[in-house]
Amino acid sequence: MWGRTLLGETLMQFEQVKEKIIKCFHGLEGNQSIYVSSPDGDIALHADQPVSSASIIKIAILLEALRQVDNKQLAIEQVVQINHMNDVGGAGVIHHLSPDLQWKLGDLLKLMIVSSDNTASNQLIDLVGEHNINHTMKAAGAFHSKLMRKMMDRNALKAGKDNMVSGKDTYLLLREFVTEHLLSKSSMEWGVEVLLQQQFKDKFPSKISSIKENRLAHKTGELNGVEHDAGILFTTDGPVIYAFLTAGLLENRYGREAIANAGRLLYDFYH
Repeated sequence: MWGRTLLGETLMQFEQVKEKIIKCFHGLEGNQSIYVSSPDGDIALHADQPVSSASIIKIAILLEALRQVDNKQLAIEQVVQINHMNDVGGAGVIHHLSPDLQWKLGDLLKLMIVSSDNTASNQLIDLVGEHNINHTMKAAGAFHSKLMRKMMDRNALKAGKDNMVSGKDTYLLLREFVTEHLLSKSSMEWGVEVLLQQQFKDKFPSKISSIKENRLAHKTGELNGVEHDAGILFTTDGPVIYAFLTAGLLENRYGREAIANAGRLLYDFYH
């Protein structure tokens, strides 16, 4: 671990780790959109380039749902019925359970983030509204991102409609959970608590032997040729917000490896 002592020395060391993190993504085929905001500076590589979002778009759905909770349009405890049209496969558990089960809004939000449940996500898109999700992304400054389809909607994909995000935009969405702007303090804390419970740990944290509890709040995403990990690393110097997005990969394992290496470098620098 690099020592963090004198300011000038720390900044010099940050420049070194910045260079190493960017190098993790050099040589990858396809498109990468990387952005890190830290107390010591920013790291960017094609930060405004939109890529297929995979499940990273679910951060925007969470943000809009909590905004509507703050505005009393929704309540965390309200019961939400799953429409059978939204029942899809892929990630998640709802698809495999009884259709008679009832879910609270808070349950669906947690399942969407923690286990990346696609059925929960689709129901939430209907509940909060596609237009509202896109409007709130713009309100956060995320102008290169757009929700255009539900999860597992292959017909929409064939028609050229895909959900898109950029590295910088993903940072802006995550920043809403640590900077009071679009959400109340209680909703920010609720959202962070959910992100801290992420179950998919095969990317950013995979080469870190032991992450201290309540330090990494994040969301992953993957499709064929797409590997993403974005989140908030809580440090003694303040939150470090990162978005490591890789798309157009010939083999997904190369994206996972790059993100794991970059995650280890960033974590080691701040711990």
